[in-house]
Amino acid sequence: VKFSKELTIASAQVVPSRREKSEPSTAVQDKLLKKMGSNAFPFTFQFPELSPCSVTLQAGEDDHGKPLGIEYYVKCWVGSNEEDKGHKRSTVQLAIKKLQYAPQGGAGNRLPSSLVSKGFTFSSGKINLEVTLDKEIYYHGEKVGVNLMISNNSRKQIRNIKVYV
Repeated sequence: VKFSKELTIASAQVVPSRREKSEPSTAVQDKLLKKMGSNAFPFTFQFPELSPCSVTLQAGEDDHGKPLGIEYYVKCWVGSNEEDKGHKRSTVQLAIKKLQYAPQGGAGNRLPSSLVSKGFTFSSGKINLEVTLDKEIYYHGEKVGVNLMISNNSRKQIRNIKVYV
């Protein structure tokens, strides 16, 4: 059983080019053209703006096989016409990842925080719990710094408080 779907987001014919205007080649493309010779054809590819970012779910201990997630490949193949899907021996694919842009936080931005108040039915006063993160954006593998402020304005004695990040 295979739980996967393959969707084609965009396709373009590279040779012969069907574009009206030719885009100027980049420095990397120029270097590759010198190395590969006259039979190399430069092209560019644009991701659609609303396409989701690359994600891979980590497999559990009992899971076997390929990990689940969203993967992108650029496939190139040789075909006799535009509708030809190509054969395995004439197909080359390159895996690429789409990452989400995270803007740099400017000075003066308010840090993410949350405030929770808990009142009791037969007692006056409340318990306030305020949580503040030490910065706005975190990256994978980075430690999350949390500032926790608890104020007990009630007559109740608090034995346990659990906080999950």
